[in-house]
Amino acid sequence: MLNFWPVALALAALFAALTAWIWRRTRRTAILVAAYGDVDENRILIDLIDLFRKAHPGIKVSLVRYHFQYFSREILVECRKGTGPDVVLMDSVHYSELVFEDLLEPLNSHFLGGQLNINDFYPQVVDRFFLDGFLYAMPRDVAPICMVYYNRMAFDEAGLPPPSDDWDWEKFVETTKKVQKTDASGRVTRWGFIEGWAMLEAWVYDAGGSFVDDIKHPTRWTLATDKNSLRGLQFRYDLIHVHKVMPPPSIWDGHNDSDSAEMFAQGKAAMYLFGLWKTPRFRKIQGFSWDAALLPRDSLGHLDFTLTGSAYGIPKTSIHKKAAWKFVQFASGLEGAKFLAMDGLCQPALEKIAKSPDFLDDQAPRNKKLLLNAMKHGKYAPLCKNWYEVKVLIEEGLRPAWEGKITVSEALERLKPVLENNPPITH
Repeated sequence: MLNFWPVALALAALFAALTAWIWRRTRRTAILVAAYGDVDENRILIDLIDLFRKAHPGIKVSLVRYHFQYFSREILVECRKGTGPDVVLMDSVHYSELVFEDLLEPLNSHFLGGQLNINDFYPQVVDRFFLDGFLYAMPRDVAPICMVYYNRMAFDEAGLPPPSDDWDWEKFVETTKKVQKTDASGRVTRWGFIEGWAMLEAWVYDAGGSFVDDIKHPTRWTLATDKNSLRGLQFRYDLIHVHKVMPPPSIWDGHNDSDSAEMFAQGKAAMYLFGLWKTPRFRKIQGFSWDAALLPRDSLGHLDFTLTGSAYGIPKTSIHKKAAWKFVQFASGLEGAKFLAMDGLCQPALEKIAKSPDFLDDQAPRNKKLLLNAMKHGKYAPLCKNWYEVKVLIEEGLRPAWEGKITVSEALERLKPVLENNPPITH
């Protein structure tokens, strides 16, 4: 009688090998991507994830969103519990908090074996995410907050030509006064200018001022002792209380950028300072056409802007780093950058895409090219863990000045001990 056991065992082994091969081919690695903001703010990312799924059917991608203000805190809590994300889409300020908590995986080795060329990205944004010899995040977008959106109809009514990118503070003030409107009782019906929020950094940097001694390696706060910082903040004060072309806190509290954006969109403010990401909302404006000009240089010729943006990082706690890196490469590379550029919401960190027709698409704002030149003058927030908390202290300290209760000089004098007692934290 023939012994069939060897044959049966061989067939069983073959079946097991075939099953394992099929399982490996068909199983899906699941990764979690964390981002901040609501559904509308994450629309591009949601669409990009769908595009990635089609290109990588073996990787399942889910998205979780957190509030901007609590983003870093929530990510740290989840990662320490072992339930954190595999990819983090973070703002440049979130990066400061996460990198000093030793949460982020260095990407050098992943990058060297990947398909991205670091020289294709804006050098300013690469430097932001490069620390002590390691690259900790791949840039997605850059956001110079230097766009003064303007209502063309308001300028036509005032008999003014559109503002040019080489204007200065004096010309800016003169213009705001002419485009502002009041009714017969003297009540303002259209303000000359409004910001997205109380943009302290914009005026400090635009005046050549500073918050710290060294943005990348801060050791002490300089805001309260820097004469240029005082000039910049004084200019903001004068817009409210001297020239009276920007609404005071009693009318607009300086917190909600949606409220100020609606004032511009509804024709209640002739000019509006913000970044590019209000463009999708403003493209829905029906009552007037609009464009954007560069924030004016100060009276001494300084021209610097607040620079922000987002990047993708991989937490050290991720157990799917290879799959996470595939997503980061895809989202930061050509496909992701083109997708971002064509939406019109963000300026890609991939420089050649930002300079391409995909981004410079001849849609409103027509003067979008100003953002390319602005990159040379962009300054990030100080790279330290406690910038957000200290910024809140600064805002609270300056509020009495914006309310007209004390001078800017007095507010800064009061802030000196506050800042001394809360030095930059970089460890």
